[in-house]
Amino acid sequence: MEKIIRKAAAFLLSIAVIFTVSVCVPALKAKAAVYAVWPTEAKYKNITTYFDPARNTYDSTEHHNAIDIEAAGGSNIYAAYGGKVISADWKDAYGYMVILYHADLGVYTFYAHASQLVATAGAEVKQGDVIAKVGSTGQSSGNHLHFGVCDKLLGNFPARTYYDPMSYFVFSDNTGGGQTNSTPAASDCGCSEEYAGLYTTKNVVTNLNIRGGHGTNFAVTGQIPANAEFKVTKGNGQWAHVEYKGVSGYASMDYMQRKEEPKSGMKIEKQTVPEGTIEIGKPFSIKGVITSNLKITKVYGGVYFRDGEATSQCAEAAPNALTYDLSSYFDKNIEFNALYDGEYTYKIVAEDTSGQAYTLVTSDFVISSDVYSGVMGDLDNSGNLNVSDIVILQNYILNKGDEFNKRQYLASDINKDGTVDVFDLVELKKAVIAVTE
Repeated sequence: MEKIIRKAAAFLLSIAVIFTVSVCVPALKAKAAVYAVWPTEAKYKNITTYFDPARNTYDSTEHHNAIDIEAAGGSNIYAAYGGKVISADWKDAYGYMVILYHADLGVYTFYAHASQLVATAGAEVKQGDVIAKVGSTGQSSGNHLHFGVCDKLLGNFPARTYYDPMSYFVFSDNTGGGQTNSTPAASDCGCSEEYAGLYTTKNVVTNLNIRGGHGTNFAVTGQIPANAEFKVTKGNGQWAHVEYKGVSGYASMDYMQRKEEPKSGMKIEKQTVPEGTIEIGKPFSIKGVITSNLKITKVYGGVYFRDGEATSQCAEAAPNALTYDLSSYFDKNIEFNALYDGEYTYKIVAEDTSGQAYTLVTSDFVISSDVYSGVMGDLDNSGNLNVSDIVILQNYILNKGDEFNKRQYLASDINKDGTVDVFDLVELKKAVIAVTE
């Protein structure tokens, strides 16, 4: 009895294992990379037109449903993956075309504009078999292979859903895409942290491949399912450094979109601002460091008339960086001491890749020739006070000296009552005594 029970238990356990494997295998298969042979001779790597995912939304020929690989007329076209030849004949705008069905994948591959057909309808072909020769038949502007993937046929013509061959397949010989086979070091790859953030896939119906380098020819190290969220640490607008469920690598930015646009955080620090009334001819040093979380694309500003019109003392720069120091360019190109009497506004505006313009500085001020900012009482323009200044002022009051110029007159009004008289002379004597004691 015990033997029978043991046998029954073993039988039930074997059924459970078989059931588990039968459930798990399809799931594993769905995630596995599909390896294919590059469909032209390996030396032909240049893709002249890429797949346009908009074809699945707007099923129009203006949206490309495949990739075009430039190749010499008469060169070989290979079956990217083994399957059955559904048709090998003339297909109007496609010219001579071969269509293969891959039952284990549930998709078709199609090879158009051929000059010669080698495969015949109904035949079974293996991966890498020659099925046609490159040509320029149908609506074509030159010798090339129009290579695509779809999951339906309509009247024996490819129909949506279409897939990007560069995303659907992993080309095992690594000859596709026209990229170099050297991975740049992280420090010199030219990628920027401005692209960092949380992303999701865009126009991906299968998965987004994570590769070992910046290019479609690098081996696939992982995959990101459609609509999944993943992290980008840096990028260059074409390729991004990605992280997804413990797998790190590189993925095409054509098939991803930022989950949440970062805020620019545009600000300025350590700035100098002209205020109040400034003496005509007096220089002013422009300082300020602008920073943003996004690349700063444009900085402009300077001195404007109070009505908003720009003066000749304005400048513009395109830093294309996350930080910009005004003293590096603006201070050298805007001369406050060249301004005439009048009312002005000092303004600095910056833009970043968000497309927004931020007014960082705005300050009203006046340039006046009726302002003296030197040493009060310094009539001989020596830079300090001495007895000579007393003599000059005394002679002026007694009408025994020369007429004062504007600077001297403003410097003589020591008690700032608007007139130059004996009371200013008394104040000047006190000041000279104070500095000479």
